[in-house]
Amino acid sequence: MKKLAIGVDDFKKLREYDAYFIDKSLFLEEIIEEPKEVLLFPRPRRFGKTLNMSMMHYFFTNENPEENRKLFKGLAITQRPAWEQHQGKYPLISLSLKSCKGNSYEMVYKGLVRLIAEEFKKHEHILTKDIFKPTEADNYQRICNEDTDEALIGSSVLFLSNCLYRHYQQKVIILIDEYDTPIHEAYLNGFYKQAVEFMRILLGNALKGNASLQKGVLTGILRVSKESMFSDLNNVKVYSVLAEQFNTHFGFTQPEVDQMLLDFGMDAFNAQVKEWYNGYYFGNVDVYNPWSLLNFVDSGGRFQPYWLGTSANELVHTLIRDSDKAVKKDIEDALNNRPVYSAIPENISFKHLQTSREIILSFFVQTGYLKARYRQMDKSRLIYELSIPNEELKLIYIETINIWFDEHIGSNELDEMLKALISGDIELFEDILGMFAVSYLSYFQTSKDHIEKVYHAFVLGMLITLKDSYHIESEKESGHGRVDILMTPKNKSQPAIIMEMKVIRPRETVETALDAALKQIEDRNYEAALRQQGCTNIMKLAVTFDGKRVWARLSEK
Repeated sequence: MKKLAIGVDDFKKLREYDAYFIDKSLFLEEIIEEPKEVLLFPRPRRFGKTLNMSMMHYFFTNENPEENRKLFKGLAITQRPAWEQHQGKYPLISLSLKSCKGNSYEMVYKGLVRLIAEEFKKHEHILTKDIFKPTEADNYQRICNEDTDEALIGSSVLFLSNCLYRHYQQKVIILIDEYDTPIHEAYLNGFYKQAVEFMRILLGNALKGNASLQKGVLTGILRVSKESMFSDLNNVKVYSVLAEQFNTHFGFTQPEVDQMLLDFGMDAFNAQVKEWYNGYYFGNVDVYNPWSLLNFVDSGGRFQPYWLGTSANELVHTLIRDSDKAVKKDIEDALNNRPVYSAIPENISFKHLQTSREIILSFFVQTGYLKARYRQMDKSRLIYELSIPNEELKLIYIETINIWFDEHIGSNELDEMLKALISGDIELFEDILGMFAVSYLSYFQTSKDHIEKVYHAFVLGMLITLKDSYHIESEKESGHGRVDILMTPKNKSQPAIIMEMKVIRPRETVETALDAALKQIEDRNYEAALRQQGCTNIMKLAVTFDGKRVWARLSEK
């Protein structure tokens, strides 16, 4: 069985490590066949953008072409005409802007200068050829030494592509990964206008009217609006999450996931994996979150919100917490599995991000927090049905709202509640959980059709706070069924906790609901999975809800 190389986004390292690899190499053929000169692929974080850009680098670059051929052994692209026609043929400029961060324009600009200087140094050998004027060689060295000004840096990528073209007599491919990272930083830290103006100059010079350009490919999270970022770039073709072309090359498709689970002997989890990590909709194809799926397989089958700590960005969380009532109502409806309808403008205008419902919802769609399916035309506009993709995303929404509660109610109550749970003080746990329920359920009302799932997500979202000391799992298979919440301590001196939740039904009392939940824990032998892991101190807890009231009881068995 091949190993999983989680977090490795360098194609060469991954292939040389002989790690498990889902073949996306036909993406290269589609890039070649696309007639547009410049392509932009906005996708959510952790959906394979950087790995695809790295694959393009090793495919197209004319540096070490024979060595790079070995990296593609057994991949689909080697059976296509593009393999012999284009592999190893092009001088290549490759920039990843994901590290260009900072709380001031000066910090971000310095990061860009350093990044561009490193790229110039990689090609410094071309200066040995007598094709450059003295001023050109001088400017080249100034950029390498980071001894330059904004005007020279603004034209630097264009300058380097012209130098490479003259040296190799072959047009250049330019790859820019995470092109919008400086824009996110600028918006969050108050220097948006200055950053956008510089990025417009840098990208405009490199990608518009550049006679040395063979193909330009950019990735990012968003398509920043034309009036701010791409005003001079009418040659850019954007393939967003709504486009049908290129829709299977980012994220994992259903056949790819089926095969992966089969390869790792985990095909019994197919249905649950689909509920947790599927649901992203790119064009007309359902797509899985690759980061979450890889971590799920690597963990041996633990259902957790793996995307929570790695891919959520600050701006998304700010918008969830601080948006107006209309957007909060949309999130409420989505959490309760009620459809939300909206047009989805594909160009994000940051100046309208706090005020336009459609721009905010489009932002959520492009960042992966909502999925959009085409519904109908309305006055020449496409209207989409929006929903939360999967269980993992629901928990991320819940966690974000919990952060909001921490800021408004304070985290002391949550800490006290969790300590009460672990210590077995169920009366205090019940009291504080009830307080949170009153506050929370006033913020996001529940739907009768899906009330139990909302309560489940509500409690699970708060328990995620304990992820450093507990494995928190939902719908875990144990004994003869699937337990609502299973808390396995990383330190076996701590108690393991089984939690079963029930909504009080008509003509049912609190006592009978609690009895039924505890009986289910016993009858279905939910403790089996814990005992297999060496847990001997096991708490069995029933939690029942009735509207905004909460009751809890600990089993005495």
